[in-house]
Amino acid sequence: MKKRIEVIMAVLLLLGACFFAREGVSVVDNLKVQTGQVCIVIDAGHGG
Repeated sequence: MKKRIEVIMAVLLLLGACFFAREGVSVVDNLKVQTGQVCIVIDAGHGG
């Protein structure tokens, strides 16, 4: 039972990450259309 819950949570996490990544692309594209300028997004990362 515990393993099944872990798999379900992992799938939900991945689906959420995909959803938010697509929303981020949509926001950047909308900014680009509204301002007519290129938007550069810098990801700070998680390491050293």
